[in-house]
This record gives sequence, C-alpha cells and structure tokens, in this order.
Amino acid sequence: MDLDLRYNTGGNVHDEVLRFLSQRSYLKWKYREGGLSPQSNFAPSDKPIILLINEQSLSDAEMTAQGFKALKLGKIIGNGTYRWIIFTSGVGLVDNSSVRMPGWGCYSLDGKDLEMSGVDPDIQVLNTFDDRLNGRDPQLDRAIEEILKKIK
Repeated sequence: MDLDLRYNTGGNVHDEVLRFLSQRSYLKWKYREGGLSPQSNFAPSDKPIILLINEQSLSDAEMTAQGFKALKLGKIIGNGTYRWIIFTSGVGLVDNSSVRMPGWGCYSLDGKDLEMSGVDPDIQVLNTFDDRLNGRDPQLDRAIEEILKKIK
C-alpha cells in the first residue's frame, strides 16, 4: 500500500489513520472444505506500506508521518516535511478583532520538536519542477519500486 501525504495541509485524523494501519492479523479462519486463511478484517500492516511525504506535508500530515515512523509501519519516501505544526487558539480583542496564540507544540518520543525539525524520509527522493512540467513523479515511482521489491 502506498499512502500519499504529499500536499496534505492537515486536519485531525492521525490517530484514526495510524490505528487502522497498525492492525495486525490475530486469527486465521478455516472453512469446512478449505484451507487456513487470514481473518476477514483488513490488516494493512501484514503487507508492505510506503508513506510518501514532501515539503508541502504539514500539520497533521507531519503527526501522521512521525507516528508512522515511531510505530515502524514501513518506509517513508520523499523529502522533509514543511515544519509547520503548532496548535493555536483565538483570543478576542476589545476592538472585535482577534489574535491567535500558540498553545502547545508537538514532539517526537525522543523529544524532537516537529515545528523545528519536521519529519525526514527514510529514502530521500526529490521531484523537480521539470518533473512536474513533464508529468513525471520520481517519488511515486520509487514508492512503487519499493513495494514491488517487498511483494516478490
């Protein structure tokens, strides 16, 4: 499976995505006249997973990428994320305008501030402007190449 978080500007789905991707098989079924087969639920982590990121993966995409790396779900391909992950809340001012203030940050398990460091890929592949103009996607090509190596 290739999960593409390039050009993802965030949201709040990292927990759901990582929980889904982390599922592992824990049973096998055997029908009366058949052989053993994996349980019928999706168990994506039983198969190779590649995560694509780039310089326009930010906020929740960075949290998802860091979680993917921490949980060792697969390889990350592309280039480093945007480094834009901070949580703010609005405060109203007396003239009815407002200002947003940072409230808390996001850190890796080893204490790295994602706002300052972002998430780096395991395999660095850059897509150039020329690639985009000519409809090429070396990052996706490398992801497919890595998946094919794993399933052979």
